[in-house]
Amino acid sequence: MTYVFDRIDIPEKETLYKEAPKAEKLGKLTSKQLDIIYQNRWFHLLVPQSIGGAEMPLPEFAAMMEKLAAIDGSFAWNVNLGAGANMFAGFMEQNVASETFKSERACVAGSGAVTGTAKIKDEGYIIDGNWKYASGSAHANYFSLNAQLVDSEKDEYASFLVPAKDVKVIDTWKVFGMKATSSCDFSVSNVWVSKSYRFDLQKPSSAVQSPLYRFPFMLLAEINMLVMTSGLAIHFYELVEEYAKEKMVGEKNSKQIPLSNLPRFKEDLNKVSSAFLENRGNVFVLLDKLWQEVCSDRQIASDLSDQFSESIAEAAKATRQLVDTLYPYLGMKVIFTDTEISRVYRDFKVASQHALLSPSLHI
Repeated sequence: MTYVFDRIDIPEKETLYKEAPKAEKLGKLTSKQLDIIYQNRWFHLLVPQSIGGAEMPLPEFAAMMEKLAAIDGSFAWNVNLGAGANMFAGFMEQNVASETFKSERACVAGSGAVTGTAKIKDEGYIIDGNWKYASGSAHANYFSLNAQLVDSEKDEYASFLVPAKDVKVIDTWKVFGMKATSSCDFSVSNVWVSKSYRFDLQKPSSAVQSPLYRFPFMLLAEINMLVMTSGLAIHFYELVEEYAKEKMVGEKNSKQIPLSNLPRFKEDLNKVSSAFLENRGNVFVLLDKLWQEVCSDRQIASDLSDQFSESIAEAAKATRQLVDTLYPYLGMKVIFTDTEISRVYRDFKVASQHALLSPSLHI
């Protein structure tokens, strides 16, 4: 297969391709996939350098996640969200974070919803609640959650880490795509958590004074979700191009030509791929601007922040148009679930449903 876009240059790349269908059947990452993550310390890409992490600049991280998604969406999603949740190490007490994240196997799964409560007790909190869509729940050591502070006079919440042994994982991830993300629901019932496992993502970190932990968290979440869909769209586009070279089309009893030579197909392909590349490019240009603002210790202007969010929405729209325009040309090939192109299509459809990419956010 000819790749139009670059792939991440690692020795295990072919293994990732081979393990993808196995992971989909399992509904979680395979042991080989997890070993690749652990050996490369990919769950620690956003952990502070001071406690053994890579503390990778956000633009570099986003580009890497897109390249991984172009190999396998579920695998990339696990790395992306695992590394993203492990980034909370930069918001915690550093002696606690150092101990919590010292192993290459340390991984946090969790939810950003405020669907639980935290009540003060004995230098800690009693946590109760239920949360949805904890990606990586099959291999997580800790779960992150947001809980309402019931003892506070203000209407406020905080974020917490809870050890996996104190969490009940509920097998609710019955989906047609992104199956290997094991994004199950979970519950916590009357569990005491030390106050040292409380942290705050609603403002820049006071624990680590570097750009990654000052970057606005919601903007970080937006780009990290977009690159999942753009990476999958890239993979889908390349599979369609490969298929179009082999598929012969034309009226019965007349001369047939490769689908790739069909004028209507070429016009559609060029139109949606051009729009995709333009909108994707705009996002990365703005991401670089945002990153430089934070690195220069300047306040991000609201118009730049809004412009970035709008570019995310436009790029998400362009990925959907690319996939939805090319899908009808695939005929019966795409409906069989054991084909690569079917898995990529289904993964894209699930990933692109994330709330941060919804058109309803930008009315």
